[in-house]
Amino acid sequence: MSIDDFPHVGVGWAFPVRWGAPGQPVALATGIDKVKQSMILILRTAVGGRVMRPDFGAGVDRYVFASRSEQTCFQLAFEVRQALLRWEPRVIVDRVDAVPVGDAEARIDVTVEFRIDPHRRPSSLVLPFYLQEPP
Repeated sequence: MSIDDFPHVGVGWAFPVRWGAPGQPVALATGIDKVKQSMILILRTAVGGRVMRPDFGAGVDRYVFASRSEQTCFQLAFEVRQALLRWEPRVIVDRVDAVPVGDAEARIDVTVEFRIDPHRRPSSLVLPFYLQEPP
């Protein structure tokens, strides 16, 4: 899918950042690829990891040393869902599942089913900022 399918999604730097084609300083991502990359960025960012936006991220890094239990899976899925609902307004999150994988004691797969909100309209806010005139 391209930017023509979802014009409101926009165009941005690809993640991870890499050099683009000749004449293009960095690689760009569009459409559903841009949304997926944004979701991965949200989920890989630790809460407090950004100085200017300390509440950004999912906080799933806290589960690195957690036991592989139903409670951990439930909490992990809940936090992934909450982070995506808060930080990725372009998508509708239909379902988030966190399930242990086979015999691997150190692995839980998180599956996110989502769709891009086709009715989302781009919006902007203009805030006038008046400077005091010098005396």
